[in-house]
Amino acid sequence: MNRPPIPTRPARQPAGGSPWWRVLLLAIFLPRAYLALSDQGIIWSDEIFQTLEQGHRVAFGYGLVPWEFRDGARSWLLPGLLAGAMKVLAGVGMTNGASLVGTVKLLFAFLSTAAFYPVLRMADAWGGRRAAVLLGLCAIALPAHLIYGSRAMAEVASAPVLTWGLWLLWSWGIGPATRSTSYDGSAASWWEKMQRPALAGSLLGLAALLRYQNGVLLPAVVLIVAARRSVRAAAFVAGAAAFVLLLGGALDWLTWGKPFQSLIVYLRFNLVENGANQWGVAAKDFFVRAMWSTNGPALLFVGLGFLAGLRRTWPVALLASLFFVLHSAVPHKELRFLFPSLPLFLLCGAVGLAALIAKLPFPRSQRRLVGRGLAMGLLVLFALRSRYVSFADIGQPMSREEQGGPTSSLVWGAFGERNQLLNQAGIRADICGLVAPTMNAYWTGGYSYLHRRVPLLWTGAPADFAAANYALVGVGQKLTDTRYRRVAQVGQYSLFRRDGACTPAPHGSDTFGRLTPAGVSSR
Repeated sequence: MNRPPIPTRPARQPAGGSPWWRVLLLAIFLPRAYLALSDQGIIWSDEIFQTLEQGHRVAFGYGLVPWEFRDGARSWLLPGLLAGAMKVLAGVGMTNGASLVGTVKLLFAFLSTAAFYPVLRMADAWGGRRAAVLLGLCAIALPAHLIYGSRAMAEVASAPVLTWGLWLLWSWGIGPATRSTSYDGSAASWWEKMQRPALAGSLLGLAALLRYQNGVLLPAVVLIVAARRSVRAAAFVAGAAAFVLLLGGALDWLTWGKPFQSLIVYLRFNLVENGANQWGVAAKDFFVRAMWSTNGPALLFVGLGFLAGLRRTWPVALLASLFFVLHSAVPHKELRFLFPSLPLFLLCGAVGLAALIAKLPFPRSQRRLVGRGLAMGLLVLFALRSRYVSFADIGQPMSREEQGGPTSSLVWGAFGERNQLLNQAGIRADICGLVAPTMNAYWTGGYSYLHRRVPLLWTGAPADFAAANYALVGVGQKLTDTRYRRVAQVGQYSLFRRDGACTPAPHGSDTFGRLTPAGVSSR
């Protein structure tokens, strides 16, 4: 039943066509686009083997299979969409792995940027242009967002769906309380009134389907809408979200043979078997420490704004805080898990900072200068910090380079040498097999970068060398087979070639091996 109208002034709605939005969004997009095309490294193997490699396998028929896509612990929704994109790109002439991957990462850079359009509009409606500009300039170079903003991860794909879903609910409880929209009682008018909650629920359901952890926000959103607007609108949000999740269950039925197969296996592995703990268990304050070490002292200003703006932004602040707290309770933690909530955090921080500046006992012109100086200062501080973020900063321990780890402690370009040489091997017409002796496949770009249907072998046994006429050799390794000569080098990694044909792969399969956390197994 609808609540009585609340006699408050309608929330300010900014003009979406203003050039300010185009300038800010372009400024946010450009560094992510640059990284998409220039950084061929890997931060975490999921950006390859949960998305790109599986899309490649669907599009072209070959690729490495991680355990999640052996046991059905992941939905085929995102890899299926990527497969379609890759097929189209190949159809228009992209013939090597690096160009395919770079273009797909460019798409993810666009998605991470698109997540900011609705929060920029919410910032303007809550705090005016000053809040929107503060948010936009912080977003350009916030290290925690920039690091992941062009990577093919489910967190990145789900972020714009989440923020757009919340923006559609601006007048339905997420924004300031407003007058209830009237309708004449007819079914047509009633449905017209409920279209936005239904569409918002669909987007929020899709966000949960793309990354199941986003689903923790659904009950809170429904309760906020019910408490601040109407139970009927909340029911539309919940019903539409449930319908999308049912479609996800049907997709699992079609692809895995059982409805909700990926959700069931995923929950069992993580909550019952504690399987994710094999990748590390962190203390409850992990995200606080990682956000501080990654973003630097400038984060204090955003945090201060977050607290100062709670009177206005509490519905969104509640969702961002809930996301943070629930993820902090999970034993295995990675900084990327917070990615979908970062635009919400910046939104609340920017609105609060704008409110604090507005209260300064200075003339308006001086307050304007303070606002501009703060915005530019945060941009510069975040940009300077971004250049030097290391794996230790994001809380991710890595092996030393002589033990197969990255050749640099920084997150930028890590393992990129391997992927560049995989791409170079793939474009050579005479390749009939590639051996990467003792290299852990989880820290490579796999067939996404090689992009040739030839055996990709990892053990370094004599039979592997017989089945490969190219060899990829890394730090601290020596190639004793005198038949091979170096044909390319990137950093401390080298690509070798030998003359002659390749014997059949000793432990090949339709996908040339199963991928486990320890590397590639024969079956």
